[in-house]
Order: sequence, then C-alpha cells, then structure tokens
Amino acid sequence: MRAGGPLLMVASAATWAGGLVLTKLALDVTGAAPGSVLVVQLIASVGALAAACAVTGAGLAGAWRHGWVGLLEPGIAYQFALAGLALTSAANASVLGSLEPVMVPLIAWALLRQRPRPRLLVVIAGATAGSVLVSFSADGSSGSWLGDGLVVASVAAAALYVVVASKQVTTVAPLPAALTQQVWALGFVIACQVVLAGPLLSATPGQLVLIAAAGILNYALPFWLYLTALTRMPVARAATYLTLIPVFGVLGAVLLLGERLTWLDLVGGALVVGSLVVDARAVPDRTAVEVR
Repeated sequence: MRAGGPLLMVASAATWAGGLVLTKLALDVTGAAPGSVLVVQLIASVGALAAACAVTGAGLAGAWRHGWVGLLEPGIAYQFALAGLALTSAANASVLGSLEPVMVPLIAWALLRQRPRPRLLVVIAGATAGSVLVSFSADGSSGSWLGDGLVVASVAAAALYVVVASKQVTTVAPLPAALTQQVWALGFVIACQVVLAGPLLSATPGQLVLIAAAGILNYALPFWLYLTALTRMPVARAATYLTLIPVFGVLGAVLLLGERLTWLDLVGGALVVGSLVVDARAVPDRTAVEVR
C-alpha cells in the first residue's frame, strides 16, 4: 500500500466541506432552485476534470461503462443534498454527514464481506461521537426536519457510492473515473430537470462564478482526491476521515456565513481529529486496492 492516503482524505474532506458552505452561500445569495444550481455546478466540475484529463493525458478508455456509479453520487445524493441544504443550515448539513462513516463500513461488510477490525470500530465510534457533539451545538432554529431528512437521504446514497466506487478503482484510474462518473451524473440531473420542468437559473455573472467555484470545490477536487485515496487505503478506513467534513464545515460556516462556534464544536472537533490521528499512526492495513 502506497503512502499518502490519510493526507489525501483530509484534503478531500476539507474541499467537500468548503464546497458545501459555498453552495449554501450561493443558494442564499441567488435564491435559485437547487436543481438548476446543481446543473451549473456539475458543468463547471466536468469542465475542470476534462481539462485535467487533457493536461495529464489520462485516457478514458474503459471508464465510461463504469461511470454509472456517478448516478448514486453526485447524481442522486446531491439532488437530495441541495434540496435539503436550501431548507437547513450549512452547519446542520455538515454534521449530518457524520452518519456516512458509520454507514460505509456496514455496507462494505454486507456487500464486500470486509469485516471492520475492532480498532477501526473504536476509531469510527470516537470520530462519530465528536461529530455528534458538533451537531448538538448547531443552531436548531436555522434547520428544518424536512431539510435534515433530505440530507440524511443523500448521505445514504453517498455511503453506497463509497462502497461501489472502491471496487472500480481497481480497473479505472481516479481522474478518468471522477470525470466519467460526473458526466453520468450531469446527464441524470439534466433529465430530472426536464421531467420535473425545473426553472432555468437566473443569476448575474458574479453569481454564476460563485456557483461554478462551489461546484469545482464540491465535486471535481474532493472526488478526485477521494478516488485517489482509495488506491492507497481500504474503503472502511477511508470512511473514518469523512468525519472531518462536519469539523471543516462548521468552521467554514462560522467564517463565511456568520454562524456561531460553541464549546461543543471545539470538544467535538478535537475528538474527531484525535481519533483520526490515532488511526493515521496505526500500522497500515494492507487491503487497499491498487490501480492497474
């Protein structure tokens, strides 16, 4: 197993959280429908990934038929996520993502027969407990049951994506995989907009730049980093690093959206980071997959 997996996962979690906060800002500023915002974000992300493939010379042969997994995430998952984000706060949406690392090892156990080791279960429990503390500190007045429920539904779809994508990195390199998955997702989202007769996006050039930047930060970078990390560490271990998303997300919400930071945020964040430091210093698990 090659080194660098934990660092890649930290970067992936940071960009995912930053993109979520920027997306919330874009939704608040534009007042646009979540579906139309998602279309623009995916177009920007696909463009960035296509440019990266062109510069690096990454081939797409064989990647398209595996790209269907993008229907799960960002396709279905982000349809639910943006709809929920329009109704709840960025902090709430970030911390609800702490459910994903709990779902992933269980799905991997059921589908891939990858039984989590006791040490990993302890790490997951500690990191999840920290995320729960952060969630209790979020301002409940800025959320809603419907919004939070939609975010939880998106997390379930995302957890299934994490497990399925972990098998595909054995045959498809991370960059082509990220591009083809998001092309599939873009086609799915556009089809949904057509069927549902979703409104067209009306925004100023500056707002379009904000939405596009949020899309690159929320889709292109984290998916590329995540799929690369899966070539260096097991999916169950990688999932523990997703608990950093609520920590980065709440900090971003405080800095960019003016939400409050409480002592529970600090304690919970310290518990998450501490759990991941223990995991990173542990003996590497040799069940990571390698790209051909």
